[in-house]
Amino acid sequence: MTIIKCKMCGGDIAVSEDKTFGTCEYCGSTMTLPKVSDDQRAALFNRGNHFRRQGEFDKALSVYENIVRENDADAEAHWCCALCRFGIEYVEDPNTYEYIPTCHRASFDSFLEDVDYLAALENSDGITKRQYQKDAAKIAEVQKGILATSQTEEPFDVFICYKETDDATKERTKDSIDAQEIYYQLTNEGYRVFFSRITLEDKAGAEYEPYIFAALNSAKVMVAVGSKPEYFNAVWVKNEWSRFLALMRRDRSKLLLPCYKGMDPYDLPEQLSVLQSYDMGKIGFMQDLIRGIKKIVAKDEPAQPVARQTVIQQTAAPAGNAAPLLRRAFMFLEDGDWAKADDFAEQVLNIEPENGEAYVAKLLAELQVRRQEDLPNCLKPFDGSNNFKKAVRFGDDKLSDELNGYIKHINERNENTRLTGIYNKAAAARKSANSESSYKAAAATFKTIPGFKDADSLAEQCLERAEVCRKDAVYASAKSQMAGNTVSGYEAAIKTFSTISGWKDADEQIYACQRKIEEIKAKEEADRLERERKEEADRLERERQAEQKRIAAEKAAKKRKKIIAITTPIVVACIAFLIVLTKVIIPSSKYNSAISLIEEGKYVEAYEALIFLNYKDSAEKAKEIYGQYKAEKLKTAKVGDYVVFGSYEQDNNTSNGKEDIEWLVLAREGDRVLVISKYALDCQQYNTTRKDVTWETCSLRIWLNGTFLDAAFSESERAMIPSVTVSADKNPSYSTSPGNNTTDKVFLLSITEVNQYFSSDSARQCSATAYAKAQGAFTNSYNGCWWWLRSPGRGSDYAAHVYSDGSVYDYGNYVRNDYDAVRPALWIDLGS
Repeated sequence: MTIIKCKMCGGDIAVSEDKTFGTCEYCGSTMTLPKVSDDQRAALFNRGNHFRRQGEFDKALSVYENIVRENDADAEAHWCCALCRFGIEYVEDPNTYEYIPTCHRASFDSFLEDVDYLAALENSDGITKRQYQKDAAKIAEVQKGILATSQTEEPFDVFICYKETDDATKERTKDSIDAQEIYYQLTNEGYRVFFSRITLEDKAGAEYEPYIFAALNSAKVMVAVGSKPEYFNAVWVKNEWSRFLALMRRDRSKLLLPCYKGMDPYDLPEQLSVLQSYDMGKIGFMQDLIRGIKKIVAKDEPAQPVARQTVIQQTAAPAGNAAPLLRRAFMFLEDGDWAKADDFAEQVLNIEPENGEAYVAKLLAELQVRRQEDLPNCLKPFDGSNNFKKAVRFGDDKLSDELNGYIKHINERNENTRLTGIYNKAAAARKSANSESSYKAAAATFKTIPGFKDADSLAEQCLERAEVCRKDAVYASAKSQMAGNTVSGYEAAIKTFSTISGWKDADEQIYACQRKIEEIKAKEEADRLERERKEEADRLERERQAEQKRIAAEKAAKKRKKIIAITTPIVVACIAFLIVLTKVIIPSSKYNSAISLIEEGKYVEAYEALIFLNYKDSAEKAKEIYGQYKAEKLKTAKVGDYVVFGSYEQDNNTSNGKEDIEWLVLAREGDRVLVISKYALDCQQYNTTRKDVTWETCSLRIWLNGTFLDAAFSESERAMIPSVTVSADKNPSYSTSPGNNTTDKVFLLSITEVNQYFSSDSARQCSATAYAKAQGAFTNSYNGCWWWLRSPGRGSDYAAHVYSDGSVYDYGNYVRNDYDAVRPALWIDLGS
């Protein structure tokens, strides 16, 4: 056994080479496990897991990529690469004690589309694949939450990257103080700066990743501050600047500026040493830094920070006493005296009729709003007001843009409120849903607000849950059909389970139903035999009674003994004559007739006469003409006859050689006859692996036309077997693809053909040879077996077959089933 460290808690898990799924006994987490064939490979996985749990995702990724380079089919290594790329760490939930994923490297790229995650799915199956999908869905939900939160954040111009606390002293670092000074300087310059110590101080108790992610993506410049090489290489510091470097490669407008102090610039991390850097110890450092930032953020030059206040703007300077009157109007607005404010605004308009600010004052008075910047807080849009229309008409471009911006803000806010109401209603319906219809109703509500938050994703989740409920209901219905323990009930259950193949253990239940059907039919057959036994016992009883009557009759006949004594010599003479007649005269006559038939070339009549004689050398004569008998019998064969052709092991006793194969003639076309073996000769899988196949691609076709053909027929016999076109007949009950036509010497019958050539179930019943049973063929109490047909079953990994009672089962059995027998079919060319 090899020890692997738990991906969640780091505990020891003992695994074997073939174990790919398990549960940690320390934290209780269920997880996928790597396939480890040696201690070196296990050590690589443990090293990668150690780095990932420490947050050193780049180091961990390098380890996992080395494993992938050695074995590109290693699903667990691909999965761990994906975890590192998105910075996934598992943290214990204090409420549920469950280890849940957290994301330290958020990205707009979906985890579900990551190339390594998809590679992990491709190289896994079964419960391991389902665990990957389950864990990936949780990570995708975390990712969506991060993106949703980040989209509400305002953009930043500059991101300051630094180490806040020294690991040894647990005290604040000097880097933090230097970074804060840079923050104040840049803020005074009017830049919007992300500095975690201040920016995140009101985010206490929340996950920081959404805000860091938003800032990294919006910032044009990152300033990386450090006084020691180890500070630059600290896990979370490196996490920030390495992610920003990745963004720089996709967006050339971004710039990273390393700023160092008290250290050699050559000691900067290799990725940073190639960038232009600043020495914080030099005079003029701050001016140089600000000038470098201005080159990048010049297009979007931030406004200088000013105190928020009401600014009175006008198209032209008001004449006369307009300006003081306008100031009075805004003063009354601040006091909430709406009537006086409106009156003074009217006085301004009497002097300056096209004064846009006066119409703003009248609008504020109309809406009873104290300041212009409070207009976005109005409950309803006010663009229908005449005062608004005139303020836009007569105001300058800035005033018009501001007022129209308020209307846009109100409309967007109200629309968002409306959409949020629908969203919350749908979310509540989703939470309380417990049936297919209720989940579909919730999905329909989510679909009325496409693109809002995660409505599209939740709609898909509701539809997925609706499908789960539907399948659960179908599964429950099928289980109830099994409860009656009848053939019809099990057959109905098979059809119901087949509609949800792959769901839970539906496929295993189908197999269980097939077994139950066979058991019931076997019991019915046993009951039939028991009835026949009782009838036979009754018959013997009647014979016993008849015998008693005979004995009584003999006693009565004793009285006639004297008469019999007189006639005895005559009877003895007659019996002697009959013995001579039956033992000498009649056999001699039949023997002579058989010899004459041989001389006339009538081998069938001669052979059939000789095998019933026990006279002279009749057995040797029959053996001598056996070959001519088989050939003549074959050439004169009619539909329904049995003929002998080829030989194959059948009694499972190899010491006495192979036995002749008997064939049933199904059809005759000129000098050709179509035959099928009388008995099931062998037991073979339709295909050696369970996958989607057709007759054209299955392994049984190869075996029949190779191994079986060579073993059963001599060279001369193989020359009499023509290669024919075998049609790709469809399954009449299912739309499964039958593949393409093939050219074969030996083949299996299709569903269409077996119904064409056999008139009833009893005609299709077949016994297995002792050899076929030894190879694994399933037989019931009267030696009836299941035998393959070439037609596909309900899916491409199923093949149709015939039950032991002769009924055709078009639903089929798994192609890897190893207890179905084989009845080969072929054409024989009699003219060859």
